[in-house]
Amino acid sequence: RKLLGIIPFGDHLKSYFDKYKSAESHINGIVEALRDGQDELTKDNSSIEQEKQNLWNEMQTLRQYSYMADKLDAALVAKIATIQTTDPDKAKALSNDVLFAVRQKHQDLLTQLAVSEQGYLALNLIKQNNNELIKGVDRATTTTVAALRTAVIVAQALTNERLVLNQITAVNTVTSNMIESTSEMLKTQTAEIHTEAASSTIDVAKLQTAFDNVFSTLDAIDTYKAGALVSMQTTVKALEGQVQKAQGYLDRAQQATPSTDSGDAASQESGLTLPALPSASR
Repeated sequence: RKLLGIIPFGDHLKSYFDKYKSAESHINGIVEALRDGQDELTKDNSSIEQEKQNLWNEMQTLRQYSYMADKLDAALVAKIATIQTTDPDKAKALSNDVLFAVRQKHQDLLTQLAVSEQGYLALNLIKQNNNELIKGVDRATTTTVAALRTAVIVAQALTNERLVLNQITAVNTVTSNMIESTSEMLKTQTAEIHTEAASSTIDVAKLQTAFDNVFSTLDAIDTYKAGALVSMQTTVKALEGQVQKAQGYLDRAQQATPSTDSGDAASQESGLTLPALPSASR
C-alpha cells in the first residue's frame, strides 16, 4: 500500500485490481440465473407436453367426425342423383338444406382439425427449441463458465504484472536519478545493470515451440472431426433405418388396440359401422 501511494497513478492501479475481487460472485450470479431459466424451460415443456396430448386426442375425434361427414356427403349425393328424375323438388330440398348443412359442417371440422394440427406442430417445435436451450445452459455452466473463470484469473494476473511493472519503473527512475549524481564508474555500472535487465526476455525458440505445439493440437482436432463426420453419418443412417422399421410396428400396435369409446357403441346401435382410421404418426 505504501508503494501504491508513492508511485504515480498508484490509486488507479489499486482500483483496477480491486474490481476483479468480486468477479467470482458475478459468475455465480450468472450461473444461478442460467439454472433458473433452465428450470422454467423444463416446466414449460411439461405444460407443452400435456397440451400436446390434449390436442392429439382432439385431432383423433375430429378425424372421426370428418370421416362421418364425408360418408354422409357421399350418401346424400347418391340419394339426390337417384330421386332427381322422379322428384326434382325433393332432390332440390335435400341439396339446399341437408347437403349444404353437411358440407358446411364438414368444412368446419376440417378447419378445426387443421388448426389443431398446426398448434400441435408448433408446440412440438417449441418443446424441441426448449430442449436445445436446456442443453445450451448445461454447456454454458460447464465449458463457457470455466472459460470465463480462466479469463478472470488471467485478467487478475495481468493486473498484478502491471502493478509490479509500474513499481519497477518507479524504482528504476529513482535509481537513475541517484546514479547521475555519482561518478563515471556508477554510470558505467548503471548501464550494465540496465543492459542485463533488458536482456531478460522470452526465449524466441521456446515461444516458437509452444506455437508449434498449439498448431499441432489444432490440426489433430480437425483430423478427428473429419473422421468423426463419416462415423456419425453412418450412425445416423443406421438409426434412421431402425426408426423407420419400428414405425410400421407402432402403427400396427396402435391399430390393434380395441376401442372402448362410447361413441363407437352408439354407432353400432344405430347400425353405422366406421372402418378403422389410419393411425396418424405423432
